[in-house]
Amino acid sequence: MRRLFVDPLKTSSRLRWAALGALLLVPAFAAAQPAPSAKPAAGPAKPATSASAIPAASGAPAAPTASQAPTAAATAAPVSTPAASTAAPASTPAPAASPAPTTSGSASSTDPDRVPTAAEKQEARSHFEKGLTLMGEEAWAAALAEFLLSLDLYATRNALINAGACYQKLQRFDDALDAYERLMRTYPNLPADDKALAQKAITELRARVGTFDVVGGEPGATIVVSGQTRGELPLVAPLRAGAGSHVIRVFKEGFEPFETRVDLAGGQTARIDVKLVPLAASGRLKVSEVGGRAVEVVVDNIAMGNAPWDGLVSVGSHVVLLREPGGRGRIGTQPVSAAVKTGEVTTLSLRAEDLDSALRIEPRPPGARVFINGVDVGGGQWVGRLRSGKHKVEAYEEGFERETREVTLVSGGRELVNFDLKRDDDAPRWKKPSKWVVEGSLGLALGAGFGGDVGASCDAGCQSGVAIGPSLMVHGAYELGSGFGLGVSVGYVLAFHELRQRKAGLLLQPETNDSIPVEGVADESLRFQSALLGLHLSYRIGETFPFVLRASGGIAPGQIRSDRRGLFPTLDGTSNVTLDPAAASVNTMMAFVAPEARVGWRFSEHLEATFGLRALILIAPEAPQWNEPQFLNAGANYGQGRYTDESLMGQVSVMVMPMLGLRYDVQ
Repeated sequence: MRRLFVDPLKTSSRLRWAALGALLLVPAFAAAQPAPSAKPAAGPAKPATSASAIPAASGAPAAPTASQAPTAAATAAPVSTPAASTAAPASTPAPAASPAPTTSGSASSTDPDRVPTAAEKQEARSHFEKGLTLMGEEAWAAALAEFLLSLDLYATRNALINAGACYQKLQRFDDALDAYERLMRTYPNLPADDKALAQKAITELRARVGTFDVVGGEPGATIVVSGQTRGELPLVAPLRAGAGSHVIRVFKEGFEPFETRVDLAGGQTARIDVKLVPLAASGRLKVSEVGGRAVEVVVDNIAMGNAPWDGLVSVGSHVVLLREPGGRGRIGTQPVSAAVKTGEVTTLSLRAEDLDSALRIEPRPPGARVFINGVDVGGGQWVGRLRSGKHKVEAYEEGFERETREVTLVSGGRELVNFDLKRDDDAPRWKKPSKWVVEGSLGLALGAGFGGDVGASCDAGCQSGVAIGPSLMVHGAYELGSGFGLGVSVGYVLAFHELRQRKAGLLLQPETNDSIPVEGVADESLRFQSALLGLHLSYRIGETFPFVLRASGGIAPGQIRSDRRGLFPTLDGTSNVTLDPAAASVNTMMAFVAPEARVGWRFSEHLEATFGLRALILIAPEAPQWNEPQFLNAGANYGQGRYTDESLMGQVSVMVMPMLGLRYDVQ
C-alpha cells in the first residue's frame, strides 16, 4: 500500500482527505517505527549552515506557480486552531543565540538519538490526523501547526511532506524549500513519484528565494532577519529568505544596533555591509529572577545569558523576558519594557512562572512592529509563551493601517495570529520625494510644410516633399513627489522643405519701365531654423515604466531662408526664360507651444531612457515675407524682373517630433 502523500492540488474534497487518511495513516506511522535495537527511521536532520532546517517564515508573499496554487486562496485571518512554533525543527538543537521563546518542546527535539516513547508517538499521530483534517478544509496555517507538532514529537517523512505543502500554500517559500531539502537529505530512498515532486518543488522554490550576504560588523554579533535570529557574524554561508521586504538587524553588546530594510528578489543575493559603531550613549541594564530559577535573559529577541545578567545597552526602550535556556520549556515571563537612560542603571526583578499557553504572531509586511499588551516586542514575527486568558495584540508598520485584535489563549493551547496590514495610500511613506531632474532628447521634426503663400501655391502639378530635420530639447525641472514638475526648456529645431514646379509670379520691367506681371513656375528650397526658449509644466506617474505628460511654451527666435530658381515665358509666348538663382533670408520672432507625451524605462537608480512624441506649434505675429527687391535678368529686349512679394511661412506652423531621450534624477 502506498504511504500517504498530501498533494492539495489533486483534490480539496474533505471526503477524499478523510478516506485517504483513514486508509493510509496507520501504514504511514507503522513505516516509520524503528526496527528492534535500531534508531528511529525518521532520524534527525542536520540544520542548514545558514539557518535551521525549517526556520520561521520571514519572506514576503510571492505568486505561486500553477503547480502550487491552491484550489481556494488560503486566508490570512487569525487561525483559532492551536499552532506550533517553528523556531527550531524537531531535530535541530537550540542555537546558542536563539530567538524569543519557542512554543513547543519534547525530549526528542533536544536529544536526536533518543527513541520517542509510545506516548509521544501516539500524540504525534493525533496531531498528524488533525493536520490531515485541516488540510481537507484548506486551513493551511492550522494544518501546518499540527504537522510541526507531530514532527517535534516523532519525525516522519509524511508529516514533513505535508508541512512543505502547507508552507507553499501559505507562500512561505523559504520554509517550503528548507522542508523539501530536508526531506531529500533525511529520506534518500523516497518513492520515485514523491522524489520527483520534491525535486520539482525545489527547482521552482529556489526561483522564489533569495539570500542575504551579511559582511563586516563585529565577530559574535547576532543577526536578526524580520524578527528571527539567524546566526552570528561571521556567517559560514549567506542567509536564505523568501522574496520580499525584510528588516535586517545586527546586535552586539557595547555597540549601536545596526538596522536596515532590504527588498529581496527571488534568486538575488543582497549584500549587506554592516558597520557597528561603539555606543556613544549607553546605560546599564540589570535583570534578575527573584526566585533564583535557572533561566536566561532575552533582550530585544536576543538571548544575552543566564540570569542574573547585566550589561551595557543603547539608550531607549528595550523589551525583556525570561525563559528556560533554549526556550524549550514553559517557565518564563511575559515580555516587559525597560527604559534605559544615559549613564544610569535600570534594574528589573522578574518572577518566572508557568506560562501555560503559546502564541505565534506573523505580520505582513514581515518587518511590521508587533505589540503584546501594549509592549513593543520588536519588528517581524514573534514566537513565545504567555499566560492563558485575554491578550491585546497589535501590528503596525509605517505606511500601513494599524490593526488590533483581542486573543484568548486557553491553557495548554497554541495560537497563530496572522496580520495582513492594509496599505495607507495617504501615508508619507508612499509619497515620492521632490527632486531635481535633467532630461535631454534628440529627434526628428516632421511636417507637411511651412504654410504661407509658398505652400499654398503648390497645386496639382507641383511636387512637395516632407519638411524634415533634426531637433534637440533639454529640460531642467524641479519635480514634486506628487508627480508635478515645473522647469525650463531649451531647444533647437532645423527643418528643410523642397517644392518643385510650384506656381510663382514675376514682375517684368522692360525698357519702357512699365511693370508687367508674368506667371511661371519655380523650384523652391526652404530652410527653417530656430532656438526654443521657454518654461514647461509636467506630470509623471509610475516608476519602472513611467508615463509623462508635458507642455512647454515660450519664444522661438529663428530664420527662414528661401533659395529659388524660376522659369517664365516671354511676353510673346514663343520661349521660356530661366532666371538666375535668387535667395532671401527673413529673421522672425515667434512664440511656440509644445505639448508632448513620453514613456520611460528606469534602468538604474538615477537614469531613465525615454521615448516621446511632441507637437511643435509655431505662432508668428506676422508671416515672414519674400520681399527681396533684387532684379534678375529676364532676357534680351525685355529688361529685368523680380519675384512678387509672398509669405514664406504661415502665421501658424505645426511639426511633429518623435524623440529619444535620457533622464537623470539629480536627487
